Amino acid sequence: MSRFWISLFLPLALALRVSAVQLSLEDDRMTLSVDKTPLREVLQSFAEHGVRVQMDPTLDVLVTGSCKSTPVEEALNALLQPFGYIVTWEVVPGPVADLPRLAEIQVFQRGAPKRIAPLPPETKLHLTRGPLPNSPLFVADEILLRVQPGTNADEFRTLLRQLGATVIGSIPELGIYQLRLPAGINVLDLVEQLKRNSLIKEVEPNYAELIQRTPMQQVLDSPDAHSATLPHVRSSAAPLAILDSGLLGGVGLDGAVVGEYNALFPDAGMGDPQGHGTQMALVAAGLIQPRGAAAVDEGVPLLAVRAFDENGATSNFALMRALQYAIDKGARVVNLSWGTETDSRFIADAVAYAQSRGVIVVAAAGNAPTGTAMYPAAYPGVVAVSALNADGTPWPQSNYGNFVSIAAPGTANFPIGHSGPPGNYAGTSIASAQVSRELALYLARNPKATATEAIRALQKAATDVGEAGRDPIYGYGALDAAAQAQLRK
Repeated sequence: MSRFWISLFLPLALALRVSAVQLSLEDDRMTLSVDKTPLREVLQSFAEHGVRVQMDPTLDVLVTGSCKSTPVEEALNALLQPFGYIVTWEVVPGPVADLPRLAEIQVFQRGAPKRIAPLPPETKLHLTRGPLPNSPLFVADEILLRVQPGTNADEFRTLLRQLGATVIGSIPELGIYQLRLPAGINVLDLVEQLKRNSLIKEVEPNYAELIQRTPMQQVLDSPDAHSATLPHVRSSAAPLAILDSGLLGGVGLDGAVVGEYNALFPDAGMGDPQGHGTQMALVAAGLIQPRGAAAVDEGVPLLAVRAFDENGATSNFALMRALQYAIDKGARVVNLSWGTETDSRFIADAVAYAQSRGVIVVAAAGNAPTGTAMYPAAYPGVVAVSALNADGTPWPQSNYGNFVSIAAPGTANFPIGHSGPPGNYAGTSIASAQVSRELALYLARNPKATATEAIRALQKAATDVGEAGRDPIYGYGALDAAAQAQLRK
């Protein structure tokens, strides 16, 4: 049974009150507990469960009440009965079952003009970490899981009810569900318990990563430092996807970008609070040339995929959704100018799935010379890129290791900054974007070449420097101007 009371909003009397909303959405049922909580805050909790919410901003009322495992529409009718409201449903596809999901709520004053506005979209992830030193980051109150083959829909729904969990996303191609759990749950303990559940094949926290801050060598303030024009774009070529922090407008890339997608918050816009994604797109398009690389007056279409929030953080689910978007849009090369020491079975599977679809995955080796494997760069088949100075010597802060595939120029002068002013930047991020560009151009010139053939051509063209053969610093060699020329033959 659902019982809720509405009262006038008294902001002065309640200014010091810290209210809590306990909400879970289980398939077509919901559990909710609130105590003298602003309606807007109650509806915000629905938004945090992936529901789009629009409401009349003048509805300043308090809500008290609760319901337990009640049909959603019955509970919403009790909660919102003084007002007009519209509810929209959608289906979340998945390997076990296509589950109904509350998609949108609109709330407005009865008998008055329908004044509604969307609640402000989420702009950052809520992250936490385990109690041990250097524990990996993960998204609070979320897990990712894959169930055992043969699990039926009723068994899965029973599991969701036992967990009090809401399915807020899925990637059917990978068999992965994203679940939102009751607030404050110990995610790490729950994951260990679920590993012993006979219905579950794999389960992980929704791990989070941060874009590595690219060290800046020198700030330049010359207004005439960037006069390059966009190279001719081969419109028939397969696109190159940049999975990064977003894209800024007005930087000269309008003729190259053929698709944009915010994989973290799909209902929000693009933008690029970090600037990092825009920098990588400028390199991938050939509008900015890393020092030591030869200019090439041609380019390929770009897909700009935002996977990082305003603080430079992303989640594994967002990364997998971004990768799936790139695959669906026909990308043959995907650039990942970031990395983490946290190994994830789900990300490894997503990379392997992309590779099985003929996609070349290129990733930065890391901006700290620790020799520690960075992921996704260290996953099998990924083109892992270390960085060079303009004179071809190793950039001192570039990571190294047996997983490194190739070294490329990693310094460039940008008209926009990465968490800082425009100027000279250096890092394996830049080198990775340059390698992605060259591979995409090779495939544009050789559209029938397979991913394996393109990677072999890159390795063969690389200038063997350092130790003879493959080594931990240069990989198979350097992608210098001579190697670029060889790759174009």
